[in-house]
Amino acid sequence: MAARASRPLSSEIVEALPRIRQLCRRFDGCTETLSYGNPTFKRGKTSFLVLDRYKGQSCLWLLVDPVLRDEQLAVDGWFASPYDPRRTALCCDLNKLDWSSVETLIEASYNLAGH
Repeated sequence: MAARASRPLSSEIVEALPRIRQLCRRFDGCTETLSYGNPTFKRGKTSFLVLDRYKGQSCLWLLVDPVLRDEQLAVDGWFASPYDPRRTALCCDLNKLDWSSVETLIEASYNLAGH
């Protein structure tokens, strides 16, 4: 089966991708791939970050600690991932992403992918 090709990326994702790549370079075993045409970062076989679009909205998808999930949902721009029956991931509108705190959130997601 052939790998799925990259789909056209929104301007928000094109702008965010180099910053995300730079942040993820420091994580051991982090790989970048495409999942359903979206830039996806994995630890081993587990995705911990995806740049995606839901309902026309460019967003960052991350794993989150279930204990902190409701707290993060209260922050403007964050919403429940539509494909997350275990309630272990959230999305953030890239236009509302607080880049000053994103490194901490990405690191937490990376750590959760290792469990």
